[in-house]
Amino acid sequence: MAESKKLTKAQIVSELAERSGLATNAVRAALEALSALAKRELGPKGPGEILVPNLFKLTAKQTAATKDRPGINPFTKQATVIKGKPAGLKVRATPVKALKELLA
Repeated sequence: MAESKKLTKAQIVSELAERSGLATNAVRAALEALSALAKRELGPKGPGEILVPNLFKLTAKQTAATKDRPGINPFTKQATVIKGKPAGLKVRATPVKALKELLA
Protein backbone atom coordinates (compact mmCIF):
# COMPACT_ATOMS: atom_id res chain seq x y z
CA MET A 1 0.00 0.00 0.00
CA ALA A 2 1.39 3.40 -0.95
CA GLU A 3 2.16 5.94 1.76
CA SER A 4 -0.22 8.89 1.48
CA LYS A 5 -2.08 11.18 3.82
CA LYS A 6 -5.73 10.56 4.52
CA LEU A 7 -8.22 13.12 3.24
CA THR A 8 -9.78 15.65 5.57
CA LYS A 9 -13.53 16.20 5.66
CA ALA A 10 -13.18 19.39 3.60
CA GLN A 11 -11.05 17.59 1.00
CA ILE A 12 -13.60 14.77 0.75
CA VAL A 13 -16.44 17.26 0.26
CA SER A 14 -14.56 19.21 -2.41
CA GLU A 15 -13.50 16.01 -4.22
CA LEU A 16 -17.10 14.72 -4.26
CA ALA A 17 -18.35 18.10 -5.46
CA GLU A 18 -15.80 18.16 -8.28
CA ARG A 19 -16.46 14.58 -9.43
CA SER A 20 -20.25 14.83 -9.25
CA GLY A 21 -20.64 18.36 -10.60
CA LEU A 22 -22.65 19.39 -7.56
CA ALA A 23 -22.14 22.46 -5.44
CA THR A 24 -20.08 22.04 -2.28
CA ASN A 25 -23.08 22.97 -0.12
CA ALA A 26 -25.18 20.30 -1.85
CA VAL A 27 -22.55 17.65 -1.09
CA ARG A 28 -22.40 18.76 2.56
CA ALA A 29 -26.19 18.56 2.77
CA ALA A 30 -26.17 15.07 1.22
CA LEU A 31 -23.57 13.85 3.73
CA GLU A 32 -25.59 15.33 6.61
CA ALA A 33 -28.71 13.59 5.29
CA LEU A 34 -26.79 10.29 5.09
CA SER A 35 -25.64 10.79 8.68
CA ALA A 36 -29.21 11.45 9.84
CA LEU A 37 -30.45 8.40 7.94
CA ALA A 38 -27.79 6.19 9.56
CA LYS A 39 -28.74 7.53 12.99
CA ARG A 40 -32.39 6.68 12.38
CA GLU A 41 -31.74 3.22 10.93
CA LEU A 42 -29.15 2.18 13.52
CA GLY A 43 -31.02 3.70 16.46
CA PRO A 44 -33.35 1.90 18.87
CA LYS A 45 -36.42 2.29 16.65
CA GLY A 46 -34.69 1.30 13.39
CA PRO A 47 -33.86 -2.14 11.98
CA GLY A 48 -30.23 -1.91 13.14
CA GLU A 49 -28.77 -2.14 9.64
CA ILE A 50 -28.12 0.23 6.74
CA LEU A 51 -26.51 -0.49 3.37
CA VAL A 52 -24.51 2.25 1.64
CA PRO A 53 -24.59 1.05 -2.00
CA ASN A 54 -21.26 -0.08 -3.49
CA LEU A 55 -19.40 0.68 -0.24
CA PHE A 56 -20.36 -1.01 3.01
CA LYS A 57 -23.09 -2.25 5.31
CA LEU A 58 -23.37 -0.85 8.84
CA THR A 59 -24.90 -3.06 11.50
CA ALA A 60 -25.67 -2.12 15.09
CA LYS A 61 -25.70 -4.68 17.89
CA GLN A 62 -26.87 -4.13 21.45
CA THR A 63 -24.43 -5.57 24.00
CA ALA A 64 -25.56 -6.74 27.43
CA ALA A 65 -24.12 -5.41 30.66
CA THR A 66 -21.60 -7.59 32.47
CA LYS A 67 -21.34 -7.99 36.25
CA ASP A 68 -18.32 -7.60 38.47
CA ARG A 69 -16.46 -10.92 38.75
CA PRO A 70 -13.58 -12.32 40.73
CA GLY A 71 -10.22 -12.72 39.05
CA ILE A 72 -6.51 -13.03 39.71
CA ASN A 73 -3.91 -10.36 38.98
CA PRO A 74 -1.40 -12.15 36.70
CA PHE A 75 1.55 -10.12 38.03
CA THR A 76 0.99 -10.34 41.79
CA LYS A 77 -1.15 -13.52 41.85
CA GLN A 78 -3.49 -11.71 44.26
CA ALA A 79 -7.26 -12.10 44.09
CA THR A 80 -9.00 -9.04 42.65
CA VAL A 81 -12.39 -7.96 41.31
CA ILE A 82 -12.75 -7.33 37.58
CA LYS A 83 -15.19 -4.47 37.02
CA GLY A 84 -18.30 -5.10 34.92
CA LYS A 85 -19.18 -3.06 31.87
CA PRO A 86 -22.47 -1.25 31.17
CA ALA A 87 -24.76 -2.21 28.31
CA GLY A 88 -23.89 -0.51 25.05
CA LEU A 89 -24.22 -0.37 21.30
CA LYS A 90 -21.57 -1.65 18.91
CA VAL A 91 -21.50 -0.63 15.25
CA ARG A 92 -19.68 -2.73 12.65
CA ALA A 93 -18.92 -1.80 9.04
CA THR A 94 -18.65 -4.64 6.53
CA PRO A 95 -17.44 -3.96 2.97
CA VAL A 96 -19.75 -5.14 0.20
CA LYS A 97 -18.67 -7.25 -2.76
CA ALA A 98 -18.53 -4.26 -5.13
CA LEU A 99 -15.97 -2.49 -2.93
CA LYS A 100 -13.85 -5.62 -2.57
CA GLU A 101 -13.81 -6.07 -6.36
CA LEU A 102 -12.97 -2.40 -6.86
CA LEU A 103 -9.92 -2.68 -4.60
CA ALA A 104 -8.73 -6.06 -5.91
